[in-house]
Amino acid sequence: MTLTRRTLATGALALGAASAVPFGAARAETFDIRMTGQHRGVLRGAGFAIPTYHVNFVTSQQATSVAGIGARTRLAVVMVGPDQALMRRLTNDAYADLRAQMEAAGLALVSADETRALVRASGMAELPGNREIAGIGPGVTIGSSIRKGWATFGPDAAPALTPLLNMRGAGQTGFAAIGAIAATGALGPVARQRGMADKVALAPSLVLDFARMDAQRPGMFGRAASVGGNIAFGVLAASKVTAHKPAAAGPGTPGGFAPRADVFSPTPFASVVEGGAAVRAGPSFSDTTDDNYLSVQRARGDAVMIDLPVWEGLVRDAFRSYNAAIVAAVRSMQG
Repeated sequence: MTLTRRTLATGALALGAASAVPFGAARAETFDIRMTGQHRGVLRGAGFAIPTYHVNFVTSQQATSVAGIGARTRLAVVMVGPDQALMRRLTNDAYADLRAQMEAAGLALVSADETRALVRASGMAELPGNREIAGIGPGVTIGSSIRKGWATFGPDAAPALTPLLNMRGAGQTGFAAIGAIAATGALGPVARQRGMADKVALAPSLVLDFARMDAQRPGMFGRAASVGGNIAFGVLAASKVTAHKPAAAGPGTPGGFAPRADVFSPTPFASVVEGGAAVRAGPSFSDTTDDNYLSVQRARGDAVMIDLPVWEGLVRDAFRSYNAAIVAAVRSMQG
Protein backbone atom coordinates (compact mmCIF):
# COMPACT_ATOMS: atom_id res chain seq x y z
CA MET A 1 0.00 0.00 0.00
CA THR A 2 1.72 3.16 -1.20
CA LEU A 3 1.10 6.72 -0.12
CA THR A 4 2.63 9.73 -1.86
CA ARG A 5 2.64 13.49 -1.65
CA ARG A 6 4.62 15.72 -3.99
CA THR A 7 5.11 19.44 -4.07
CA LEU A 8 6.93 21.38 -6.79
CA ALA A 9 9.36 24.16 -5.99
CA THR A 10 6.66 26.58 -7.17
CA GLY A 11 4.38 25.36 -4.40
CA ALA A 12 1.87 23.39 -6.52
CA LEU A 13 0.57 20.29 -4.72
CA ALA A 14 -0.49 16.95 -6.18
CA LEU A 15 -1.86 13.97 -4.25
CA GLY A 16 -1.32 10.34 -5.21
CA ALA A 17 -4.15 7.99 -4.24
CA ALA A 18 -3.44 5.08 -1.90
CA SER A 19 -3.85 1.72 -3.55
CA ALA A 20 -6.48 -0.57 -2.05
CA VAL A 21 -4.97 -3.76 -0.64
CA PRO A 22 -7.17 -6.43 0.93
CA PHE A 23 -6.55 -7.48 4.48
CA GLY A 24 -4.27 -10.49 4.87
CA ALA A 25 -5.21 -13.69 6.64
CA ALA A 26 -3.76 -14.14 10.10
CA ARG A 27 -0.89 -16.62 9.90
CA ALA A 28 2.34 -17.41 11.70
CA GLU A 29 5.32 -15.54 10.32
CA THR A 30 9.02 -15.46 11.16
CA PHE A 31 10.93 -12.18 11.14
CA ASP A 32 14.55 -12.67 10.08
CA ILE A 33 16.16 -10.72 12.94
CA ARG A 34 19.92 -10.94 13.30
CA MET A 35 21.62 -9.23 16.19
CA THR A 36 24.83 -7.24 16.12
CA GLY A 37 26.92 -5.48 18.75
CA GLN A 38 26.99 -8.05 21.53
CA HIS A 39 30.23 -8.35 23.49
CA ARG A 40 31.41 -11.69 24.86
CA GLY A 41 32.61 -10.19 28.13
CA VAL A 42 29.22 -8.65 28.87
CA LEU A 43 26.93 -11.55 27.94
CA ARG A 44 28.84 -14.30 29.73
CA GLY A 45 27.22 -15.05 33.07
CA ALA A 46 25.95 -17.71 35.42
CA GLY A 47 22.43 -16.34 35.13
CA PHE A 48 20.35 -13.49 33.78
CA ALA A 49 17.96 -10.88 35.08
CA ILE A 50 15.38 -9.03 32.98
CA PRO A 51 14.79 -5.69 34.76
CA THR A 52 12.28 -4.54 32.14
CA TYR A 53 11.02 -5.21 28.62
CA HIS A 54 9.81 -2.13 26.78
CA VAL A 55 7.50 -2.50 23.80
CA ASN A 56 7.35 0.69 21.74
CA PHE A 57 4.44 0.91 19.30
CA VAL A 58 4.91 3.62 16.67
CA THR A 59 1.42 5.12 16.38
CA SER A 60 1.86 8.09 14.02
CA GLN A 61 4.33 9.39 11.48
CA GLN A 62 4.83 12.64 9.64
CA ALA A 63 7.17 13.10 6.66
CA THR A 64 7.94 16.67 5.59
CA SER A 65 9.94 18.09 2.70
CA VAL A 66 10.51 21.83 2.31
CA ALA A 67 11.46 23.40 -1.02
CA GLY A 68 11.25 27.01 0.15
CA ILE A 69 8.95 29.57 1.73
CA GLY A 70 5.39 28.43 1.08
CA ALA A 71 6.58 25.41 -0.91
CA ARG A 72 6.42 22.32 1.21
CA THR A 73 4.74 18.94 1.34
CA ARG A 74 3.73 16.85 4.32
CA LEU A 75 2.33 13.34 4.67
CA ALA A 76 0.96 12.28 8.06
CA VAL A 77 -0.43 8.86 8.96
CA VAL A 78 -2.01 7.70 12.22
CA MET A 79 -2.60 4.10 13.30
CA VAL A 80 -6.25 3.55 14.29
CA GLY A 81 -7.60 0.46 16.05
CA PRO A 82 -5.27 -0.96 18.73
CA ASP A 83 -6.02 0.45 22.19
CA GLN A 84 -3.89 0.66 25.29
CA ALA A 85 -5.43 -2.43 26.91
CA LEU A 86 -4.38 -4.57 23.93
CA MET A 87 -0.91 -3.03 23.85
CA ARG A 88 -0.41 -3.68 27.56
CA ARG A 89 -1.51 -7.30 27.16
CA LEU A 90 0.89 -7.84 24.25
CA THR A 91 3.72 -6.28 26.27
CA ASN A 92 3.09 -8.71 29.14
CA ASP A 93 3.04 -11.59 26.68
CA ALA A 94 6.30 -10.47 25.03
CA TYR A 95 8.07 -10.42 28.40
CA ALA A 96 6.66 -13.81 29.38
CA ASP A 97 7.71 -15.27 26.04
CA LEU A 98 11.32 -14.12 26.48
CA ARG A 99 11.49 -15.69 29.92
CA ALA A 100 10.03 -18.92 28.52
CA GLN A 101 12.45 -19.02 25.59
CA MET A 102 15.47 -18.35 27.81
CA GLU A 103 14.47 -21.06 30.28
CA ALA A 104 13.85 -23.51 27.43
CA ALA A 105 17.38 -22.75 26.18
CA GLY A 106 18.83 -23.66 29.57
CA LEU A 107 19.64 -20.06 30.57
CA ALA A 108 19.13 -19.53 34.31
CA LEU A 109 16.89 -16.59 35.21
CA VAL A 110 16.60 -14.47 38.33
CA SER A 111 12.96 -14.39 39.45
CA ALA A 112 10.80 -11.42 38.52
CA ASP A 113 10.37 -10.47 42.20
CA GLU A 114 14.11 -10.57 42.93
CA THR A 115 14.86 -8.57 39.81
CA ARG A 116 12.32 -5.88 40.66
CA ALA A 117 13.73 -5.62 44.18
CA LEU A 118 17.20 -5.22 42.66
CA VAL A 119 16.00 -2.43 40.36
CA ARG A 120 14.26 -0.57 43.18
CA ALA A 121 17.29 -0.85 45.44
CA SER A 122 19.47 0.63 42.67
CA GLY A 123 17.29 3.73 42.53
CA MET A 124 16.50 3.36 38.84
CA ALA A 125 13.24 5.23 38.20
CA GLU A 126 10.17 3.39 36.99
CA LEU A 127 8.11 5.13 34.30
CA PRO A 128 5.03 6.71 35.96
CA GLY A 129 1.93 4.76 35.03
CA ASN A 130 4.13 2.20 33.25
CA ARG A 131 3.47 3.94 29.93
CA GLU A 132 4.58 6.84 27.77
CA ILE A 133 2.25 8.26 25.13
CA ALA A 134 3.73 10.79 22.70
CA GLY A 135 2.25 12.44 19.62
CA ILE A 136 4.22 13.93 16.74
CA GLY A 137 6.15 16.75 18.34
CA PRO A 138 6.99 20.21 17.02
CA GLY A 139 10.14 20.98 15.12
CA VAL A 140 11.75 22.95 12.33
CA THR A 141 12.37 21.15 9.04
CA ILE A 142 15.29 22.19 6.86
CA GLY A 143 15.16 20.12 3.70
CA SER A 144 13.31 17.05 4.97
CA SER A 145 12.33 15.28 8.19
CA ILE A 146 10.42 12.29 9.52
CA ARG A 147 8.84 12.52 12.98
CA LYS A 148 7.04 9.83 14.92
CA GLY A 149 4.58 9.47 17.76
CA TRP A 150 4.54 6.36 19.92
CA ALA A 151 3.10 4.42 22.83
CA THR A 152 5.57 2.66 25.14
CA PHE A 153 4.61 0.10 27.78
CA GLY A 154 6.41 -2.13 30.26
CA PRO A 155 5.25 -5.48 31.69
CA ASP A 156 3.29 -5.46 34.93
CA ALA A 157 5.97 -7.65 36.55
CA ALA A 158 8.89 -5.56 35.27
CA PRO A 159 7.71 -1.97 34.70
CA ALA A 160 9.26 0.33 32.13
CA LEU A 161 12.35 2.20 33.34
CA THR A 162 12.65 5.90 32.54
CA PRO A 163 16.44 5.96 31.89
CA LEU A 164 16.06 3.22 29.26
CA LEU A 165 13.25 4.80 27.23
CA ASN A 166 14.20 4.07 23.65
CA MET A 167 12.05 6.42 21.60
CA ARG A 168 13.13 9.59 23.42
CA GLY A 169 16.78 8.87 22.66
CA ALA A 170 16.41 7.75 19.02
CA GLY A 171 17.61 4.24 19.82
CA GLN A 172 19.72 5.35 22.81
CA THR A 173 22.47 7.25 21.08
CA GLY A 174 24.54 10.21 22.28
CA PHE A 175 23.51 11.63 25.64
CA ALA A 176 20.62 9.16 25.91
CA ALA A 177 23.07 6.25 25.66
CA ILE A 178 25.33 7.82 28.31
CA GLY A 179 22.34 8.21 30.61
CA ALA A 180 21.33 4.58 30.10
CA ILE A 181 24.87 3.38 30.91
CA ALA A 182 24.97 5.49 34.07
CA ALA A 183 21.58 4.18 35.18
CA THR A 184 22.38 0.50 34.63
CA GLY A 185 25.74 1.02 36.33
CA ALA A 186 23.82 1.54 39.58
CA LEU A 187 22.79 -2.13 39.39
CA GLY A 188 26.39 -3.29 39.95
CA PRO A 189 26.93 -2.43 43.64
CA VAL A 190 23.44 -3.64 44.58
CA ALA A 191 23.94 -6.92 42.70
CA ARG A 192 27.17 -7.57 44.62
CA GLN A 193 25.45 -6.88 47.95
CA ARG A 194 22.73 -9.39 47.08
CA GLY A 195 25.06 -12.14 45.89
CA MET A 196 24.17 -11.60 42.24
CA ALA A 197 27.51 -10.40 40.92
CA ASP A 198 27.57 -13.18 38.32
CA LYS A 199 24.12 -12.28 36.90
CA VAL A 200 23.85 -10.32 33.65
CA ALA A 201 20.99 -7.83 33.25
CA LEU A 202 19.21 -7.71 29.88
CA ALA A 203 16.65 -4.98 29.09
CA PRO A 204 15.04 -5.34 25.64
CA SER A 205 13.27 -2.43 23.96
CA LEU A 206 11.27 -3.67 20.98
CA VAL A 207 10.18 -1.02 18.44
CA LEU A 208 7.24 -1.94 16.19
CA ASP A 209 6.31 0.27 13.22
CA PHE A 210 3.33 0.33 10.88
CA ALA A 211 4.65 2.35 7.93
CA ARG A 212 7.87 2.99 6.02
CA MET A 213 8.08 6.72 5.37
CA ASP A 214 10.43 8.68 3.14
CA ALA A 215 11.06 12.39 2.60
CA GLN A 216 13.14 13.58 -0.37
CA ARG A 217 15.03 16.83 -0.04
CA PRO A 218 14.25 19.34 -2.80
CA GLY A 219 16.88 19.99 -5.43
CA MET A 220 18.06 23.03 -7.33
CA PHE A 221 16.42 24.51 -10.43
CA GLY A 222 12.87 23.64 -9.42
CA ARG A 223 13.33 19.92 -8.83
CA ALA A 224 10.36 18.59 -6.87
CA ALA A 225 10.36 17.79 -3.20
CA SER A 226 8.35 14.73 -2.24
CA VAL A 227 7.32 12.52 0.64
CA GLY A 228 5.83 9.05 0.49
CA GLY A 229 5.57 5.75 2.23
CA ASN A 230 4.26 2.23 2.37
CA ILE A 231 1.96 0.78 4.99
CA ALA A 232 4.00 -2.12 6.35
CA PHE A 233 4.48 -3.80 9.73
CA GLY A 234 8.05 -4.08 10.92
CA VAL A 235 10.63 -4.46 13.67
CA LEU A 236 13.05 -1.53 13.66
CA ALA A 237 16.82 -1.71 14.09
CA ALA A 238 16.34 0.72 17.00
CA SER A 239 15.10 -2.29 19.05
CA LYS A 240 18.14 -2.26 21.32
CA VAL A 241 18.82 -4.71 24.14
CA THR A 242 20.70 -2.91 26.92
CA ALA A 243 23.04 -5.23 28.83
CA HIS A 244 25.00 -4.85 32.04
CA LYS A 245 27.38 -7.22 33.84
CA PRO A 246 28.39 -6.50 37.46
CA ALA A 247 32.07 -6.52 38.39
CA ALA A 248 34.04 -7.31 41.53
CA ALA A 249 34.38 -3.56 42.05
CA GLY A 250 32.94 -0.44 40.47
CA PRO A 251 29.78 -0.09 38.37
CA GLY A 252 30.41 -3.09 36.12
CA THR A 253 30.51 -3.46 32.33
CA PRO A 254 27.83 -1.96 30.06
CA GLY A 255 26.97 -3.33 26.65
CA GLY A 256 24.15 -4.06 24.31
CA PHE A 257 23.06 -5.34 20.93
CA ALA A 258 20.32 -4.72 18.38
CA PRO A 259 18.97 -5.98 15.03
CA ARG A 260 21.32 -5.34 12.11
CA ALA A 261 18.54 -3.72 10.09
CA ASP A 262 14.82 -2.98 10.00
CA VAL A 263 12.78 -6.09 9.18
CA PHE A 264 9.34 -5.61 7.58
CA SER A 265 6.57 -8.07 6.78
CA PRO A 266 4.82 -8.33 3.38
CA THR A 267 1.50 -9.23 5.07
CA PRO A 268 -1.33 -6.69 4.49
CA PHE A 269 -2.89 -5.67 7.80
CA ALA A 270 -4.62 -2.32 7.25
CA SER A 271 -6.53 -0.01 4.92
CA VAL A 272 -6.17 3.77 4.54
CA VAL A 273 -8.78 6.49 4.90
CA GLU A 274 -7.38 9.72 3.50
CA GLY A 275 -7.93 12.66 5.83
CA GLY A 276 -9.43 10.33 8.42
CA ALA A 277 -7.24 11.17 11.41
CA ALA A 278 -6.28 14.20 13.49
CA VAL A 279 -2.58 14.99 13.42
CA ARG A 280 -0.24 17.71 14.49
CA ALA A 281 0.10 20.39 11.82
CA GLY A 282 2.86 22.71 12.94
CA PRO A 283 4.71 24.25 15.87
CA SER A 284 1.95 26.79 16.49
CA PHE A 285 -0.61 24.10 17.40
CA SER A 286 -0.80 22.38 20.77
CA ASP A 287 0.07 18.69 20.90
CA THR A 288 -2.21 16.61 23.12
CA THR A 289 -3.30 12.99 22.96
CA ASP A 290 -6.39 11.13 24.07
CA ASP A 291 -6.48 7.84 25.98
CA ASN A 292 -5.95 5.86 22.79
CA TYR A 293 -2.80 7.83 21.90
CA LEU A 294 -4.43 9.68 18.99
CA SER A 295 -3.50 13.33 18.51
CA VAL A 296 -6.22 15.91 19.06
CA GLN A 297 -5.62 18.77 16.64
CA ARG A 298 -7.22 20.80 13.89
CA ALA A 299 -5.19 19.40 10.99
CA ARG A 300 -5.99 16.11 9.28
CA GLY A 301 -3.89 13.17 8.15
CA ASP A 302 -4.50 9.70 6.73
CA ALA A 303 -5.97 7.09 9.08
CA VAL A 304 -4.42 3.63 8.84
CA MET A 305 -7.32 1.39 9.84
CA ILE A 306 -5.88 -1.74 11.48
CA ASP A 307 -7.27 -5.25 10.99
CA LEU A 308 -6.83 -6.16 14.65
CA PRO A 309 -6.56 -9.99 14.42
CA VAL A 310 -3.92 -9.75 11.69
CA TRP A 311 -2.01 -6.96 13.43
CA GLU A 312 -2.03 -8.79 16.77
CA GLY A 313 -0.74 -11.90 15.04
CA LEU A 314 2.10 -9.90 13.49
CA VAL A 315 2.99 -8.38 16.87
CA ARG A 316 3.19 -11.85 18.40
CA ASP A 317 5.26 -13.18 15.50
CA ALA A 318 7.55 -10.15 15.84
CA PHE A 319 8.23 -10.47 19.57
CA ARG A 320 8.74 -14.24 19.29
CA SER A 321 11.30 -13.70 16.54
CA TYR A 322 12.97 -10.84 18.43
CA ASN A 323 13.14 -12.93 21.60
CA ALA A 324 14.57 -15.90 19.68
CA ALA A 325 17.29 -13.60 18.29
CA ILE A 326 18.08 -12.42 21.85
CA VAL A 327 18.41 -16.01 23.04
CA ALA A 328 20.61 -16.91 20.08
CA ALA A 329 22.89 -13.93 20.77
CA VAL A 330 23.22 -14.79 24.45
CA ARG A 331 23.85 -18.49 23.82
CA SER A 332 26.51 -17.70 21.23
CA MET A 333 28.51 -15.86 23.90
CA GLN A 334 28.43 -18.62 26.53
CA GLY A 335 31.16 -21.21 27.13
